[in-house]
Amino acid sequence: MSDEKKVHNGSLGLGELWALGIGQVIGAGIITTIGPAIGLTGYSVWLAYFVAILLGLVINLPEIIFSSVTKFSGGDYSIIRSLGGEKIGGMFIISFFLQMLTMSLYGTALGIYIHSMFPGVGQIVSSIVGIFLFYVINLMGTKNMATLQKVMSAILVVALFGFTVVGCVKGDVSVPLQFSNKDFLAGGGTGFISAVMILIYSCQGYKLTVNYGGMAKNPTRDLPRAMLAVIPVLFVLYCGAALADVAILPLDKVAGQPLTLAARAMFSTPVFYAFMIGAPIMALATSMNSTYGMAVGPYMQATKDGWLPEVFGKTNRHGAPVLVLTIQLVVAIIPILMGFSVSTIVSNIMVVTSVFQFLLFYAIFKLPTKMPKKWAKSSMHMSSGMLYLVLIIACIAQAVIMFYSLKSLTLSLAIFNIVAIIVCFVYAIVRHSSGKTHIKTENILD
Repeated sequence: MSDEKKVHNGSLGLGELWALGIGQVIGAGIITTIGPAIGLTGYSVWLAYFVAILLGLVINLPEIIFSSVTKFSGGDYSIIRSLGGEKIGGMFIISFFLQMLTMSLYGTALGIYIHSMFPGVGQIVSSIVGIFLFYVINLMGTKNMATLQKVMSAILVVALFGFTVVGCVKGDVSVPLQFSNKDFLAGGGTGFISAVMILIYSCQGYKLTVNYGGMAKNPTRDLPRAMLAVIPVLFVLYCGAALADVAILPLDKVAGQPLTLAARAMFSTPVFYAFMIGAPIMALATSMNSTYGMAVGPYMQATKDGWLPEVFGKTNRHGAPVLVLTIQLVVAIIPILMGFSVSTIVSNIMVVTSVFQFLLFYAIFKLPTKMPKKWAKSSMHMSSGMLYLVLIIACIAQAVIMFYSLKSLTLSLAIFNIVAIIVCFVYAIVRHSSGKTHIKTENILD
C-alpha cells in the first residue's frame, strides 16, 4: 500500500495537523512585515499584531466551526460545492490555482535571507532551489511531508520563542508598553489600522489545515482543535517577537527593517546564524512544504468531480499527484523570474483570498438548512442566529482587508486579478454546462 493511501485512510493525528497549521501560518510574514508595520504605528506594533491575530480568528472561525460538523476531503472546495452549489464550487476550485502564488512569496523571502547570510549565493537561484526542493519532498507522499513538518515546526517555535525571551530580557520592554509614549501610536489611528492590514496576512494561514481533512484520523474532533491550538502560539510568538524587536533597538533602527536586524544585535555570530536557520528559513521551509501539500486534497476531489481532466488525478508510486504539484512549482517560479516584490505578491494573494472567503461564507450560511442533523450533533453547535452573526462579522472583516489590498495594487495588477478570476469562473461554468462534471457529495450532506 502506498504512503498516500495510508494517509487517506487517516494517519494524521492532532499533532501532525497542528504542525501543518503552524507551518502554514508562520512564514514570511513574521520576519518581513514587522519592520514596515513598526514604520506605520511605532511601539504599538505588538498590539497591532494582537488585533491582527484576533481579526484572523474572526475570519477563520466559520470554517473552524464547519470542520467540527462532518468529514470532507476537499477543504474549502468540498464546503462550497456541497452547500453553495456545484457551479460555485467549480468557480472556486479553478480560481484556487491563483492561490498558488503564495509559494512565490515564500520562495522570494527565502532567497532574500539566504543571500543575506551568504552574499555569494544569488537570491533568485536560492528562491528557485528552495521551491524545487519542497516540490521533490512532496512528490514522496503526504505522510513523509507531514513527518518532516513536525520536526521543522518544532525547531521554528523554539527559535522564535528564544528570540522573544532573549529580546525581552536584554531589551527595555517598559518603553513599548507605555501607552502614553508619543511613539506608541506613531502614525495615529490610520497608521495602526494600516499596520494591522499588513500583519493580517501572517495570521490566517492555519485555516488551510482543513485541506487535510480526508487524511485525518478523527477530523471532526482534531481539525478544529488543531486550528484553535495554533492561536495561543501566535499570540506568544507574534506579539512577543514584535515586543522584543522594538525593545532591543531604537525605534528608528528597526522601522522598515526585517526581524533579523534585532537578532544580529542580541545574538553572538554563531547563535545568530543558528537563529537564521531556525526561524526565518525554517518558517519559510514549513510554509512551502505545507503549501504544496494543502492543494492535494482539493484538487484530487475536484478531479473526481470532473472539473479537471483525469490526468490531474494521476499519482506516482508514493500517491502524490504529479501534475498538481508541478503546476504549483511553475506558478511559484514565474513571479520570481519576473522580479515581483514581496509586497506585490502579498497584495495579489489577499485580493484572491478575499474572493474565496466570500464564496466560503456564502456556503456556510446554508449550513443550518442543508445539514440540520449533522449540525445539531456538532461539538461547536450554536443557534442559527449566532452562526449568522459570526458570518456577518467575518464578512465585514474580510471586506475591509480586500479594500486595503485593492488600494495597494497598481491599476494594471488590479485588472489582471479581476480578469484572471473571471476567466476561471467562465471556465467552470462552461465545463459544468458541457456535462463533463459528475459531482460527488462525499456523503457530506444529511
